[in-house]
Amino acid sequence: MDLKLVHTAVDAYAKGASRSDAARLRFFEGLFDIQQQRADLVAASDGYEVPAAPEAFELYRDNAPVFSKAPVTLDAAEFQKTCELLAAYLASEAGLADEAAQALAAYDWSMFVERADLALAGSDPALFIERMLQSISELDVPDDLPANVFMMVPAFALRAHLQPAAELVAKAARKGKPEDEPGRVHPVDCPICGTPSTASWVGAGAGSDGRGREQYCSMCGHQWEYERVRCGACGSTNQNKLHYKNLEGDSAHRLLTCDDCGGYQRVVFREELDPSCPMVMEVEDVVMAKLDQVALDPRFRNQ
Repeated sequence: MDLKLVHTAVDAYAKGASRSDAARLRFFEGLFDIQQQRADLVAASDGYEVPAAPEAFELYRDNAPVFSKAPVTLDAAEFQKTCELLAAYLASEAGLADEAAQALAAYDWSMFVERADLALAGSDPALFIERMLQSISELDVPDDLPANVFMMVPAFALRAHLQPAAELVAKAARKGKPEDEPGRVHPVDCPICGTPSTASWVGAGAGSDGRGREQYCSMCGHQWEYERVRCGACGSTNQNKLHYKNLEGDSAHRLLTCDDCGGYQRVVFREELDPSCPMVMEVEDVVMAKLDQVALDPRFRNQ
């Protein structure tokens, strides 16, 4: 991620935000700093063997995520260090209860790394997180530390260790794309790491016509072209079942709901944003968090 743009976007949003929203933005700003610093270190080690351009493109456009065929090898010692840095930051800055913060700060991440399947983390990170949650009792996590808070640490750490490889794959796939590639249906989930998309955006620069759409994956940071009229959760293209809704006074951030699957996705409309604020999907993800609460409110569902 571009930290200069991140800081500019956070500054712009924080100016008009409530105290709690501004504090949340600043918390994630610091988190992004750690993630990118660690990603830069991983990239400098140059340990990922990216497929040749033609192969990268074939893998990218295949139904299986690229990492499932060309996995990332996570360095155990470096992953442990990333977890330690993030755990210390969350314990200090996330506003956790004292008992949870103390437990998180004291946790031994060498034990986690020893017991975790890092090979799975490099080939299917979403499944890795799911399985770690299922086996949380085997990780000696203190009772004072909620499982979902604990798992934030390795989930945030994965971004730093997957992003450099994802950037290399995306670059190689673009280079290997033939000029006469036929049209195709784009994947719902991330074509590189396989994680469900976090959000999407519409506007200039997305897709091929300037008003296209792109999906965003927070796990590895990749963004990919996507159909404009399509559910971001299940892939339905039944436009009669897709509905955009937004909070009054904010047309830039909308919920795309789907009657077919009952799911929703948060969508940024780039041209509706303040032109002085750069669009950074990491920051937009934080800004749109309140839409999750709205989407799950039965009163909203019945509108």
